Amino acid sequence: MPTSVSPPIELPALEELAHAYRPAQLAVLSDLVHALSTTTAVTHLLVRGSLATGTADRLSDVDLVVAVRDEKLPALMSSLDALMSTTFGALLPGWRDTIVANLGGAGFVYLLSHDGHLLQLDLYLCPTSAVDALRRRIGPRLLWQGPGADDIADADTQQRTAQALARTAQAPADCGQLLVQAMVLHAMLRKRLLRGQHYIAYGLLHDLNATLRDVIRTALVPHSRHHGWYHLPDEVGRTATGRECLTKLTKALTSPPVPTVAQADDALNRTVRLTQRIAPHAADALTNEIAAYRAYQQHEEGLA
Repeated sequence: MPTSVSPPIELPALEELAHAYRPAQLAVLSDLVHALSTTTAVTHLLVRGSLATGTADRLSDVDLVVAVRDEKLPALMSSLDALMSTTFGALLPGWRDTIVANLGGAGFVYLLSHDGHLLQLDLYLCPTSAVDALRRRIGPRLLWQGPGADDIADADTQQRTAQALARTAQAPADCGQLLVQAMVLHAMLRKRLLRGQHYIAYGLLHDLNATLRDVIRTALVPHSRHHGWYHLPDEVGRTATGRECLTKLTKALTSPPVPTVAQADDALNRTVRLTQRIAPHAADALTNEIAAYRAYQQHEEGLA
């Protein structure tokens, strides 16, 4: 990912945001903007959500839209985990956000360490050719626009980028990625419970249970022609291990639909233990990440 050496960039929009609201997450946002604005691939940086409207609280996410030159977006997307890990200390690989609306790009969720807490970064990569449509649709706040931001790629380049984004969206998750998904959903669920947002918590618990289902199917019947909940007992229940997995899934599905924090923790622990049982290679590859995530959650509980 090429970078240019230049003096510090003036970011009046970011300074205005700081003066108006002074949210705690601004330090992370400022670091992100300064790092990404030195990259020749990036053309626009925009903030949305509560940081843009001045309604952020201690639990708020950082919602950042990064517009990338169409021809450079696939390469940046493939190196995003390394960038977020080495530069910003991301605790886990990015989760490919399947909840965010399709705005012409791809969303990723990272958990960053900030001031002893875990901070959720919702990072949305958007082709430069689609950024104007995105701005009209969701009205984000522009933080920075780079030189040549109005240079739009030709139709062939736009099509290749759209195809790369489609492949990313359609690629099935492996058990390791599903385990990361479970931890991110757990963090989101705990936050919604702490805010008393039970409707959203209900949906996230469903997503967490669906993740457990997907771990079971991916580990035991990876070449299944079915999806979702269809034919699950027939496919998985043919072996003793499969029947054991279905018993654990049934226990998850029969728990109260509006969870408590303790129930959310049980749901994550169930998924981690089952992954260790039926996909040990995936769990072993994330041993340090799982331990670090649990340590942060225990730290949060100690402060509560």
